[in-house]
Amino acid sequence: MAKHFDMLALGELNPDLILTDIRAERPLLGTEQAFTGQQLVLGSSTAITCVLVQRLGQSTAMIARVGNDDHGRFCTEALQREGVDTTQIVVLPGHQTGITISLSYASDRLLLTRYGTMDAMAADAVAAGLLDNTRHLHSGSFFIQRALRPGLAALFAEARQRGATTSLDTGWDPDGAWLTDDLEAVFAQTDIFLPNETEFANITGTEDVSAGMVRLHELGVREVVLKRGGRGCIYSGPGGRFEHPGYVVELRDTTGAGDACNAGYLAGRLMGLGIADRLALANACGALTVTASGGTGGLHGLDQARRLMASGTLRRE
Repeated sequence: MAKHFDMLALGELNPDLILTDIRAERPLLGTEQAFTGQQLVLGSSTAITCVLVQRLGQSTAMIARVGNDDHGRFCTEALQREGVDTTQIVVLPGHQTGITISLSYASDRLLLTRYGTMDAMAADAVAAGLLDNTRHLHSGSFFIQRALRPGLAALFAEARQRGATTSLDTGWDPDGAWLTDDLEAVFAQTDIFLPNETEFANITGTEDVSAGMVRLHELGVREVVLKRGGRGCIYSGPGGRFEHPGYVVELRDTTGAGDACNAGYLAGRLMGLGIADRLALANACGALTVTASGGTGGLHGLDQARRLMASGTLRRE
């Protein structure tokens, strides 16, 4: 029986308020810094990945919680305009939708986040029947979703039993604990883990890529896609180890670049692409995203990504 959704996205849903063209080089307490660019856009790692997988031609649904407020309506309507199924987004009266303020500097960014409803959803938000109608279950921002964390391993296990694959992007751990017992349990049920270099090093306890990959596979992860920013991605899993150096583009805003990389890899996998082509698509999606403001501002569709893959300049170390 054909699956109704290619991917279910389970996680946080919030807007990003992005401040750009900041004249200072970095944040500095006790000073006033000027900026000229401001934009309110769809935010959250899980939602950005979901939207971009949809733009790459896969059918998606978002499972999330929002407040009965303007930010919640803004996010839900943004997903609906993209064609994402929003029937599993529940409004929680008396709660505020979360928000992230992104200070985008020339070389990096600072994120300020109010969690709000981001940590209000438990694993029982996903009905078993929904798992029967999807090919893949993705969850992002593991550490900040305190209600979801205890039940996510069992949910991933059930999804796999019902024939779906699973993927995880932990995001930053604000508590600094990193490899917690609940994360270890989730890793045992994770097909694809998509960390950046900082997350990878903190979770594995090493900056050595080979040793860190071995550690993650020992914990049960089948495929690891290590995101290295402008230096591309490294894959480790069935089939061996593959690298792609990334593409040279003009940088405007790094917000959502890793989430776009997630989307490219996951969509490529759902399309049946080989590992090398998945990595190329992931890097093309990440590169296009940094050329515009906001996580969904730069990547518009699969044809655009394929053009960059065909004619873009590869980065050289």
